[in-house]
Amino acid sequence: MQLLNLFQTADGRWITNRDILQCLQDVKAPDCDLLYMHSEMSFGLPNPDLGRRGLLEAVIEVLHATGVGTIVMPAFTFSFCNGTAFDAQRSKSQMGALNEFFRGLPESERSPDPLMSVAVSGRYKGIIRDLPHTSLGRGGTFDRIHDLGDKVRFLFLGVSPAKCFTYTHYVEKRLEVPYRYDREFKGTVTDGGKAREETWTLFVRYEGVVPTGSTRFVDAMRGERVMLEVQCGDSYISSIAEPAGYRAIENRLLGDIDYFLATPYSREHQDTHFYAENMVAL
Repeated sequence: MQLLNLFQTADGRWITNRDILQCLQDVKAPDCDLLYMHSEMSFGLPNPDLGRRGLLEAVIEVLHATGVGTIVMPAFTFSFCNGTAFDAQRSKSQMGALNEFFRGLPESERSPDPLMSVAVSGRYKGIIRDLPHTSLGRGGTFDRIHDLGDKVRFLFLGVSPAKCFTYTHYVEKRLEVPYRYDREFKGTVTDGGKAREETWTLFVRYEGVVPTGSTRFVDAMRGERVMLEVQCGDSYISSIAEPAGYRAIENRLLGDIDYFLATPYSREHQDTHFYAENMVAL
């Protein structure tokens, strides 16, 4: 891998592709068969000499240099929630530049999920095929990832799990938390040029439920070494093994069902009013 300067930090240092690879190794990102990655290019100012495409290609090259056989990135659109049709090949991901770039690579395949699609390259593309029409329920992509267990690590490249650990919502669904409910969304899905009307289910919050803004869960995972984290330039890279992450979320919810909420949700008034505009998170 040719040495490249990718990002320049606030104090003028360059973060290279090899620096990022070393950070990935330090958090044991290569110690898996499937890497599910959330990202935010926050390590410093991008090197203008590389251009946008050159920078994204360099980051993808680093990920492949880990030797991990399967890479998965969220390509969520929440299309049906936002009242729009979904095209598995053309609908743009709302999950950032790297995810959208990865989605469009020839080796990537995207799930035909009009709510929470993912893009996958590598051996385990089967996790996105022949899906039931549920984004978080049994048989869905997250459920299949859970079945792979210790073959999976979650990677947070330049972004904190406090902002985007979507897997939390899968565990909430497994435990059927009382502040969420299954809601059906209908619309048109186009896949491979063929359009069809479909109904998909998503485990959404009741109206008035406010998720916590606290970092206590991330702080606890860091302290318990469930999450491994290193600084990289102006940001951080962290990773979590699936079994440990699942147990950490489950244990918090079993101890306090409202753990991930800003305030406890009243069970007496469950408002199913739902409105979304440019929805990008659950």
